[in-house]
Amino acid sequence: MTAERVFTVAKKEFTDQITGWRFLVILALFLAIALVGTYSGVGSYERDLDRYAQQLATMDNQHDGPAGMMPAKPPVEGVYSSMFLTPVSYGGLLAIAVGFDLVSGEKESRSLKSHHSHPVYRDEIINGKALGGVALLVLVVGSVLAISTALLLVFSIVPSPDGLRTILTYAGVTLLFLVTFFSIALALSTLCRESGNALLLSVVVFILLVLLVPYTTTHIGTALMMEEPDPAAYGGDISSEDYQTAIEAYYGQFDLIQSIANLASPQMATNTLIQGIGNSPGATLEDTLGEIWSSIATLTIYPVAFFAIAYTRFMQMDVR
Repeated sequence: MTAERVFTVAKKEFTDQITGWRFLVILALFLAIALVGTYSGVGSYERDLDRYAQQLATMDNQHDGPAGMMPAKPPVEGVYSSMFLTPVSYGGLLAIAVGFDLVSGEKESRSLKSHHSHPVYRDEIINGKALGGVALLVLVVGSVLAISTALLLVFSIVPSPDGLRTILTYAGVTLLFLVTFFSIALALSTLCRESGNALLLSVVVFILLVLLVPYTTTHIGTALMMEEPDPAAYGGDISSEDYQTAIEAYYGQFDLIQSIANLASPQMATNTLIQGIGNSPGATLEDTLGEIWSSIATLTIYPVAFFAIAYTRFMQMDVR
């Protein structure tokens, strides 16, 4: 395998995708969904600004007595958090649309054999197809981020230089989510002989991972949890060591259920990452990510595992 031939295949796949109608539809849908989230985020941001202005005015009117703490100006990053959280519920379907027929479609048209008439090996073909699909998703996320930022600038909503890292992290997490379902679709595309079956199975997997698995995991876990400690059982002293131990164990079960749900569902993992980063402005990125390791593991293991399935199946596949 040589990198040059892999990039040649990737370039062909990327060009075929970007010049087709499907890319325009995916980009338009993703942008429309993201703009809905942006609109919601802008509304919340403006309400926070109004409260911030009222707090400043209240402080200015307090001439007597000690000065209060200076209120914090609401960060613009909250708008981007809302913008990227909204497409997570449906963005997986758009990623599936990119990959469900990369292999099965060529098997149906019998064009897959033409790759082998050129000096290109099987591993270069599947790696190039995967790389081309990921490059397309990078373009979609980057385009949506650029367009949304341009619209925010028109309304004088300017992100701070310090917030750029957080915004790019939101975009990176969303990209990993899309790559996860793209890899699932690519794997099923190699396993199915027809594109229709690959698409159907991909949608079924999407419904399982996004809707059924997190719902079932959360409700079963909640049903098996211990009862919340009653302060009356500890003499009403909530500061006692025994009560604190019990309440920590109780909320520790919440964290365990959340971690299990994150491991089972890429959507839950993505939501947890974006919300966790957005709700921890004072912590470093490394500290924040360290607290939600299960989400990071999910968005890493799923793409690697399904790409491994696609790679193995393609290497063994009969292309005649």
